[in-house]
Amino acid sequence: MSNGTADIIIKGGSAELYFDDDIYEQDPRNPTKHSNKDKKITRVVITGDLSFDSDKKAKGWPCEIKIYCE
Repeated sequence: MSNGTADIIIKGGSAELYFDDDIYEQDPRNPTKHSNKDKKITRVVITGDLSFDSDKKAKGWPCEIKIYCE
């Protein structure tokens, strides 16, 4: 799903992925895979109710993960 930026945003709720599909092209052999060999991950930011050492939470893991690329 496009959000108009070069950043990749992963949200909980199952998982919602937002990225600019003009930048990350769909693989014709695998329609669920998008890539851009010219982009490199430069930063990862995780926000929300985090507990990396926890067991499964009944309501999931409420957080937002943003992956910044250049």
